[in-house]
Amino acid sequence: MDRSYYLVIAVLVLAIGLVVAVMLYLLVPLQPAFVPPNTVFNESSTIKVTIYAGEISDTLYGFGMSPDNLSSPGPTLRLQTGIPINLTLVNVGSKYHALQITNAPRTGAAVVFNAEIGSIDVPVPPGESKSVLFFPNIPDNSFFYISSIPGEVEMGMWGTVVVD
Repeated sequence: MDRSYYLVIAVLVLAIGLVVAVMLYLLVPLQPAFVPPNTVFNESSTIKVTIYAGEISDTLYGFGMSPDNLSSPGPTLRLQTGIPINLTLVNVGSKYHALQITNAPRTGAAVVFNAEIGSIDVPVPPGESKSVLFFPNIPDNSFFYISSIPGEVEMGMWGTVVVD
């Protein structure tokens, strides 16, 4: 066989190896949070965080730490690795909203820590609130919280999550 055949095989093997490496890099840190078996969380071990969602104007939506202080982007959430978080989303707007913690600030990005409140199919209605309990387990990393409703990230409904 000539050298070009071996060159093609070598390039294919490298390409397949690169694809596998990229897939592992993207998928492994995004696995659901591991909570040790028989772990019991009580009120004193869980941090409660409330974030408000709504419209700032007709063309700008946002998140905030109080109902009258929404911003775009929303405030940075700093979390500690290993401490369970009870996150509550309060919809103070007139439209449906939702919240996910994701690996990128865009609709359809991968959800991390199973942290999702509402969805495209079941959003949080105006005037209502919903909560999720999650366990941040990827230290020294930054993520994003977004509204999963199509178009709302582009209208400013996102913020940063830092896990120390």
